[in-house]
Amino acid sequence: MIKLNFTKMVGAGNDFIVIDAGLKDLSALAKRLCDRKTGIGADGMLVLEKSKIADFRMRIFNADGSEAEMCGNGLRCAVLFRGMKRKVKIETIAGIYEGEIAAKDKVKVKMEEPRDLKLNFPINVSGREIKANFINTGVPHTVVFVEGLDKINVDSIGSEIRHHDEFKPKVCRNNR
Repeated sequence: MIKLNFTKMVGAGNDFIVIDAGLKDLSALAKRLCDRKTGIGADGMLVLEKSKIADFRMRIFNADGSEAEMCGNGLRCAVLFRGMKRKVKIETIAGIYEGEIAAKDKVKVKMEEPRDLKLNFPINVSGREIKANFINTGVPHTVVFVEGLDKINVDSIGSEIRHHDEFKPKVCRNNR
């Protein structure tokens, strides 16, 4: 059992466990802590580390333990957590982002231009073809329009789409 200091933060509906670096096996830790029944419960875990090329580095771990390239809502939480009253640079796997505390609890981050827009292209999910839409805002986003949402197993289909070959992350997992 380890003692862990953390802060729970919410950015535009996404909730995060924010910790400073210094721990091992972050993927397993994220799965344990983010579990909403047996852990703290969160969409993800933000790990703030020292950086040689920015003011600090932010690593993002999803609740399933996978490491994400970037998260805009997470960036805003990290800037507020650090409490820096000036423009700062944050290193992520996706690149360097700028952020600042604009007012008491208002944080701005400069996002990159959206790219890789693909509309209405077919993918096979659960043995049937569906139309998907894709855009990368620093983090890949896939949107599928449906009717009868209450009759759809969103968790299962969402997981299948997330792990679909078309959307596998192009993450470079080097430990800078």
